Amino acid sequence: MTRLIVAPFDSGRREWRMGAGPVDLVRHGAARRLGAEVVRAGPGSAYEEVQRAVADQVARAVADGVAPIVLSGNCGASVGVVAGLAPDDDLAVVWLDAHGDLNTPETTVSGFVDGIALAVLTGRCGTPLPRFRPVPDEQVLLVGARDLDPAERKVLAESAIRLLPARPAEVAAADFPPRVRRVHLHVDLDVHDSRRVGRANEYAVPGGPDAAEVRAVVEAISARLPLVSATFAAYDPAADTGGTVRAAALALIELTGAKLTVPS
Repeated sequence: MTRLIVAPFDSGRREWRMGAGPVDLVRHGAARRLGAEVVRAGPGSAYEEVQRAVADQVARAVADGVAPIVLSGNCGASVGVVAGLAPDDDLAVVWLDAHGDLNTPETTVSGFVDGIALAVLTGRCGTPLPRFRPVPDEQVLLVGARDLDPAERKVLAESAIRLLPARPAEVAAADFPPRVRRVHLHVDLDVHDSRRVGRANEYAVPGGPDAAEVRAVVEAISARLPLVSATFAAYDPAADTGGTVRAAALALIELTGAKLTVPS
């Protein structure tokens, strides 16, 4: 069983820009494809309030014996997922994204708050949530990223976070420490190639995988370790003029739902 947790906020604004994506995906059948109930993360809308609300809903899902899938405007929702799972160093994170999300408030060039999401998840910045423990670098795979700031490249060069192309065989072959027993999957939908699939948002870039390749990566991950949760983020329907990213996202959500294992 799955529970669909909806967090329709982008930079604190409800159903604006990428915050419109979760509602759009539900409207076009995400919950129906999963056979899942839908709950909203709220009521707060500020960046850390959304993370806290997601954490609360994920913790409830775990207590109720259902697997959480989060549809979020911003990638930072995955910080809330990890807090809600309350991992005991046994959780790996596979982060699919065109970008690194490894800036900090001191290094960001764009000033976009969500560019720090993976930095927060790995303990490099941010205010810790209750029950949150940073995920160790060696338990993080960054897959499909190709639009990286110089500061992000420096982090990757000096850390144990592994940057991999969106190739199933390479993702499946990546080693984790023996303590890892489960995986949280994070998908920023702009991991898809902007030319071959479409523009998920205004930050979308070419040079990435197509929809079938992204699905194959998820298949490879789930064959390796149990998937216990997933976040799908950063979809702006206004950028997706042909609806091609929506179609790819819905198929990917359905596939992921079929692969999820109830967290324990």
